[in-house]
Parts: sequence; C-alpha cells; structure tokens
Amino acid sequence: MNTFQLSFPDRLHSWRELRHTRNHLSSEEFIIDVDNWWQRAPLVKQHLHWNDQENWSDPWTLLSENQYCLLTRAIGMIYSLLLCGIDDIKLLMVTDANCEEHYLVTVCDAKYILNYWPNSVLSTTLAEFTVVRELPLDSIHNKIK
Repeated sequence: MNTFQLSFPDRLHSWRELRHTRNHLSSEEFIIDVDNWWQRAPLVKQHLHWNDQENWSDPWTLLSENQYCLLTRAIGMIYSLLLCGIDDIKLLMVTDANCEEHYLVTVCDAKYILNYWPNSVLSTTLAEFTVVRELPLDSIHNKIK
C-alpha cells in the first residue's frame, strides 16, 4: 500500500522508518531511498509557491496536510535529508529542454539529483536543465529547529 494513502500517524511512522534506514545504508543508497519514498506522493497541481517561502509547512504539517505538488515533494525530500544530517543540498527551480518547470534537489554538488523522475537519481545530470533560481536553505533549516 502507498504510504500516502495511510492515516497521518501511519505516514509519520513510515517517514520515521525511512529516516532510520540512514543508519544501515550507504549515503548513496539512503539518498536513492529518500527519492523513491517521496516519488510515491500523489501530486496536485499547486500546493506551495516558490515566492511564499515564509508560509511553507514544517515537515510534520506537510505530512499532515498530505497535499504534494512538485515543490512540496522537493521540500519533503530536503526535510528528510536534513533531519538525517545530510546538508550539502540545494533546491533549484529549473527548466528542461521543453521549457517545463521542475524543482530539483541536488545533493553532494549535484552528484545526486532528486525529484525529477522515478529511479533517475543517478542518471540525471544538471547539464540537462537551465537553472532559473536557487534557494538558500536557511529558511528550510528554520522550519525544523
């Protein structure tokens, strides 16, 4: 069953279990697992907006609301990584060759690219995109303190 179809306490438990796998996996395996876990989130057209960062949900509210656009899903991935001590992260608004907007999470100087397509963390390169904006993670860090 898809975690995102479960009750809030069950989603919260599943998210906790995901973060606990950090202790048993290599960094690469864990980063891939984070992307895979969040890729299952059902998407809505718009939930959060890039320019409304001060009103972005903290991680627990995000899971409680259970509404995920591409940006919300990226933020969920970032929360998961930050809470597990991975902080070489960037959140990018990019466009692809078709001028479609995406919100990518890069880790380890873009060695890993999350939130693009399922199972593409290692095969996607930043050169495939035009970076439109980059968000400093200070505002996201403050949501989990």
